[in-house]
Amino acid sequence: MERTPVHGPNAVHQPRAGVRRDIMKIGIIGTGHMGRALGTGWARSGHAVLFGSRDRAKAESAAAAAPSARAGSFAEAAAFGEVVLYTVRDVLPSALLGRADALDGRVVIDCNNRTLGDDGNPSLFRFDRPLPERSSAEIIAEDCPGARVVKAFNTIPSPVIELPRERLASHGVSVFVGADDAGAKAVVIGLAEELGFIGVDAGGLAHAHLVEAAADLLRLEIGPLGRGPYATLSLHVLPEA
Repeated sequence: MERTPVHGPNAVHQPRAGVRRDIMKIGIIGTGHMGRALGTGWARSGHAVLFGSRDRAKAESAAAAAPSARAGSFAEAAAFGEVVLYTVRDVLPSALLGRADALDGRVVIDCNNRTLGDDGNPSLFRFDRPLPERSSAEIIAEDCPGARVVKAFNTIPSPVIELPRERLASHGVSVFVGADDAGAKAVVIGLAEELGFIGVDAGGLAHAHLVEAAADLLRLEIGPLGRGPYATLSLHVLPEA
């Protein structure tokens, strides 16, 4: 699989036109806003996608948005994907899937953020709560030690993901990608670029709490400070003076 390499301390990843990519099997665990937006985007890019939900009707509704998508259960999505997007907040994969090895060998993307209040009304979020000691990505990696866990997409609002690639690409929006597995990180950076983002190397999973804290800042801007759901955070390296 050819992927643009990640280089240097800044590690800002510019998408290249004409880069060959492999068609991948992607399992989506959860059919909320993030699962639907990312799964639909990858299905429309030509990947084989299986939406998994505890409610079959929700999975079928999500799959109906793209011709290459299928519907199934959480367990079927985990078994199907070589890449698995995990969108279920505050539930360990071993509890959700009934076994700790269900995600062994898979690239598992954790796009979750901590609960701040009512997701239906971000203006009610509370930002006075202390930061967690560990990121959700680290907790998932501990729960599923055979998985190749990657922190990514948690700083991207779902309405931004749903924008057409040609509109999104011109804005240079960063997806911060953290993982201990360099190969898994490269896969996720490639998947981000296909949607029109720029992948930024955020280091290892030990740094994932910083990416989650950045998402808290963005959620403050989106909700209480009134920036709205198309607000984004991006890293731009200025040219030397």
